[in-house]
Amino acid sequence: MKEEVSGNIERIGLSGGPANHEIAFSEVVSRLKDILPDIKLVGHRVVHGGGVFNKPQKLDAKVIAELEKFNKLAPLHNPVNLACVKSAMKILPHVDQFAIFDTAYYSSIPDYAHRYALPEKYYALGIRRYGFHGISHKYAIINGAKKAKIKIAKSKIITCHLGSGCSITATQNGRAVDTTMGFTPLEGLTMSTRAGDLDASIPLYMINELKMTPAEIYDLFNKQSGLLGICGLMDMREILIAAGKKVVGYKSDKKYSKKQQADCRLALEIFVYDIVRYIGQLAMSMSGMDLIVFTGGIGERSPVVRKMVLDRIKSLRKFQSAVVNADEEWMIAQEIK
Repeated sequence: MKEEVSGNIERIGLSGGPANHEIAFSEVVSRLKDILPDIKLVGHRVVHGGGVFNKPQKLDAKVIAELEKFNKLAPLHNPVNLACVKSAMKILPHVDQFAIFDTAYYSSIPDYAHRYALPEKYYALGIRRYGFHGISHKYAIINGAKKAKIKIAKSKIITCHLGSGCSITATQNGRAVDTTMGFTPLEGLTMSTRAGDLDASIPLYMINELKMTPAEIYDLFNKQSGLLGICGLMDMREILIAAGKKVVGYKSDKKYSKKQQADCRLALEIFVYDIVRYIGQLAMSMSGMDLIVFTGGIGERSPVVRKMVLDRIKSLRKFQSAVVNADEEWMIAQEIK
């Protein structure tokens, strides 16, 4: 499959970037005017399929309405995904449009890995571990295995998607067997603004003792926590520089106080520690690993973070490592062609 045009818009909602995803999408479309008549299919990443949608799904009003039920489970992603779907359907009303789901890759995870230790009635209501970033992990597995010259069907592979959102997946003999994200994309690793793993009693304490509302806690855990909550920064490049590390090809004019430098060192340590402990956990779940693959903005572009991780997992038996530039667009195109 030949790629004709590609592009990337960063810092959406941040200084220097478009105000929101709808504006960003309009910018993309404005640059595709010459080829719009030639477009035959459109593929959309949709983060949460709720365990219902595990294959590429042709989109229409009925399907979109069903998917909107899962918005509350992926609040930073699904509403944006579906807003862009609706915009695309207006601009290209006669083109078939498909959703590809991040959760679909994890339909093979065994019950003992995706079930929480809650009474069955809650499981029946859909409270279970779903897993996310599946499109990225699948691409990383395919291309990481090519680089390592191993067969996916006979290998134990751990993929680390490290970016604004972060997750790690274990794939054994071509099937996902475990992952770090759970009921929502909040669980697991420390992320840019998401808290990751927390004691379930913390939100109860915040409600009962700190008199916080569920909405305040929701916003805190998803938008004010993670790296941002620890050190006040969410860009790993800035954190690395403030922590005294070198970032090739990136310079910052910002001045950091001693307190923020210390906070950034701590944020970096927590970030790496989370990755390392989950790699160990997932490797043990497969009785070892043959390959570890790094992908995502941080996974691809930060040799400092990769080295910190690899230095700490040397005790695991011999394995290969690879770096794969994320290409979810290619993976989506493959799914719908």
